Amino acid sequence: MDEQGTAGRIVADLVAAGLVDPGRSDDALAVVRHRLPAPLPPGDPADRRTAAPGHVPAAPPGPGPEPARSPARRGAPRVTEMIAYAGAALVVVAIILLGAEYWGDLTAAQRSLILAGIALVLLAGALTLVRVAGGSWTRREDLGLRIRLLAGTLITASAIAAGVSLGSWLLHVLFPPPDYDVQNVSMTAGVGLGLVILLAGYALAPSPLVHLALGWGTVMLLTGLWLGPDREIEALRAVLVLAVGAAWLALALRGRWWDEPGLGAGVGSLLLLFGGQLLLALRDPGWAHAVTFGVAVALFTLYWWRGWWVLLAVGVIALTISVTEALLEWTDGSLGAGGAVLVAGLALLASAGGGLLLRGRRERRARPASAG
Repeated sequence: MDEQGTAGRIVADLVAAGLVDPGRSDDALAVVRHRLPAPLPPGDPADRRTAAPGHVPAAPPGPGPEPARSPARRGAPRVTEMIAYAGAALVVVAIILLGAEYWGDLTAAQRSLILAGIALVLLAGALTLVRVAGGSWTRREDLGLRIRLLAGTLITASAIAAGVSLGSWLLHVLFPPPDYDVQNVSMTAGVGLGLVILLAGYALAPSPLVHLALGWGTVMLLTGLWLGPDREIEALRAVLVLAVGAAWLALALRGRWWDEPGLGAGVGSLLLLFGGQLLLALRDPGWAHAVTFGVAVALFTLYWWRGWWVLLAVGVIALTISVTEALLEWTDGSLGAGGAVLVAGLALLASAGGGLLLRGRRERRARPASAG
């Protein structure tokens, strides 16, 4: 079969399915051509089409094909995984039961030490699991999905336990707090420690669970950070959230750091939407409407470029929220509850229709590129 034609058809099918950006079809074609075996010249003895009858080509150099495993051996990793999850669940339940029985008799320092010990045990279990599976800081791509999910579960639980341990200890040391700023230190420190563990854990064994935990922890840290009593200072908080969301989304779009670019795009888009809504705390809510509308336009533009459905979905939500809030603000609430719901529904339908139109145009634009 012609190698050039095969490579072109493979890339065309990938572009048509939305798996390859049409603008990078030439790069994809070069990669596919590099991976395909070179065509044999006519009459080559190694060519099966021209070999003598009864001739069996020699096996290529290198290790032979991996022997097929029996169904029982194929199911062994899943059974081991289920046993590991069940064992971890039993340990957690036992700790909760023992803690509920004796928790009231313990001092605050003892509780913090117990939680810290649990965090260390869980983290050590995750590190041991990754090490046994052959993973490391520089070879995290060698880990299978099951190992990543199990290690990610242990890392997330360890981060939660460590954060609660540090936060409760600081709250005990600083109690009673002289002001809200000091009281807020306990939560900020606990969440910060949890984020450090999650970042290190994701660098070692990336998984969707740790990714989501990082997003949630980032929101908790940025929203709980005490910046001062001034109402206008909330603009700084919104800017911080918007900056983090933009960086999160940029890393996902460039394929850096995040092993789940689609999930990273979703988390970054939601952070941008959340940052725009934080501006509602200002005296002039028009900033919130404008920024949220700008987020929607930016997400629609990125969807036109990359074709990721999560960008379209969050963009539709952002457009619906911004239009509804702006109309309610401009009419000074005279629309009432029914009018607000009607406006939200119309805005949602309009934005969804626009999104579908945008998607159709993008697919039509991709077809000529794939045909060529």
